[in-house]
Amino acid sequence: MQFGMKEMNKITVIDHEVGKVFQYNIGKDHLSWNPDHERCEQFLSGEGHNLANINWMCHNDSEFITN
Repeated sequence: MQFGMKEMNKITVIDHEVGKVFQYNIGKDHLSWNPDHERCEQFLSGEGHNLANINWMCHNDSEFITN
């Protein structure tokens, strides 16, 4: 996904079915892979996520805010 001219290099998933948060690197391993919404969902489905039970977003950093 491209916002402005920045490439997103991470996808973070909240998987309500298993009660866990997952984070995938999509920039470094896939170099210039800059997917659209449909390709992101194909990727997540291929990782075993049930699209009906997740929330996800693309972003540029690994930071988790816990408070």
